[in-house]
Amino acid sequence: MAEDLRRRIGSGALAAGSKLPPESELAATYEVGLPTLRRALDELQSEGLIEKFHGNGNFVRRPVQPITYAGGCHSQDAPAAYPPSLRIEVTVTEVRAAGELQSLLRVRAKTPVVERVYLSAQAGRPCGLARVYVPRALDAPLPEAPWSPWGDDVRAHLIARGIQCAATAERVTARFPSSEEADALRIVARNPVLAIERTSVDSAGRVVMGVLLVLPSDRAEAVFSTGGPELTGVGK
Repeated sequence: MAEDLRRRIGSGALAAGSKLPPESELAATYEVGLPTLRRALDELQSEGLIEKFHGNGNFVRRPVQPITYAGGCHSQDAPAAYPPSLRIEVTVTEVRAAGELQSLLRVRAKTPVVERVYLSAQAGRPCGLARVYVPRALDAPLPEAPWSPWGDDVRAHLIARGIQCAATAERVTARFPSSEEADALRIVARNPVLAIERTSVDSAGRVVMGVLLVLPSDRAEAVFSTGGPELTGVGK
């Protein structure tokens, strides 16, 4: 089933943006049960060929202009240009450091921390999730725009206020998304993601900013160059 649907999508018989027949109809066509059909659809969704909108059905995914995550340098150079279609939603809350966050920022438990969550999307399709953390003692309100999908505007604002970012370290891993991440990015829980953990420190080694990035694996790739790793959305 997955191979047949994959072939029809590749040939254009199922056009980009078109809605697939209802699952009950597809199950009858292929003479299988709904659980078997849904496994096939999950496989196509994990490959980035279709996407599911709860309550609306399954659709052939439209190609989008990719966006690039350039890692490793994080200098004060001009910000990267992003597609005009890119939309970024930012929510700001205050949390208390514990567990993973306490380790990321190297602070005491219950230290007040400002969390900014950046959800990027093109044509209503999520393409990146960034959670940016700054100790409240170092934080200040940000201008409303422009925003970076990776939270680099926070780093630039820290530097503009005289807070050093002497070095940045990054760790890239592949894993399955949490249920919260899968819901935010509209991916299935079995679709692997690239997870990037990034910390910026001042000359004294104090962490002034921590970032947790999550990128769906069907929309990004890691490219290593002399300037550092780049993660480039493939926009399938």
